[in-house]
Parts: sequence; structure tokens; C-alpha cells
Amino acid sequence: MNWKEQLDKAVAAVKEAATSENARDIAGKAKAAAMGLVEKVKTGAVDAADAFVEANRDPSALSVRFLNADLTIVSPAEGISITRPDAATLVVEDGSGNGVVINAGADPAVVVEAIGTVAKLSDNTFDLGQEDGVNVVVTKF
Repeated sequence: MNWKEQLDKAVAAVKEAATSENARDIAGKAKAAAMGLVEKVKTGAVDAADAFVEANRDPSALSVRFLNADLTIVSPAEGISITRPDAATLVVEDGSGNGVVINAGADPAVVVEAIGTVAKLSDNTFDLGQEDGVNVVVTKF
């Protein structure tokens, strides 16, 4: 089997896994966790440290540590991406034009820009595409 056939087989396996019942279940749990966290932050039920701990408690959350930035992303969305456009910058986007730009080289790291409809829910919690409450980025700087 040549490399192209192997790549096609691997892509097919990933697509099958992404559409499986298990993947849908994980996405449902992530959506519920994100919406619950947003609601708690909005009502003041959790502070910045508790929001980070709660976000990390969710098994479907994505955690990223880069330089001075420690992020947890709770999201069922398929379009979430994390890119590094230059040496010390991270960009977290939801695939719909909403995102945050993080200067990870600063000590402490800092969100320097919000793109699109991003709601800053607390000092460390951002909702990308604030209308749905499902793409939540929690920072620890």
C-alpha cells in the first residue's frame, strides 16, 4: 500500500470515528458542560480559579499549555482551531469568525484581542460566538 492509500484509509477512519455515536455523545456532553460553565460564570457562582478547575474537570475539554499561556477549551464545535501565527502568539477561533488572540510570550500571558462576537464573561473566561454559549475558552495566566 503506497502512502496515498494509507493516508486515504486513515482519513476515512477519522471521518468514521467523528460521526460515530460516541463522538456525538462527547459533543453533547461538551455542549452541556460549556453551557453550564457559562451560566455559572455569568451568575457569579464561580470565580476565575474555580472556572479553570471546572473547565479542566470536563473530560471532553481540550487543554493547551504554551509558554506562559494555559488554556482549556470546552466546546462541541468541529471548527475550533488553535494556531500559532508567530513565535509567541496563539489564536483560538471557532470557525465562524470569532476568536481570541493571546500573547503567550508576555509574563503573564494576556488576551490582546477579541475577534468577532466574543463575550468576556470574567477575567479568564471567554465565550466565542456569545449567542450560543457553547465555545468557551478558559485561561490561566
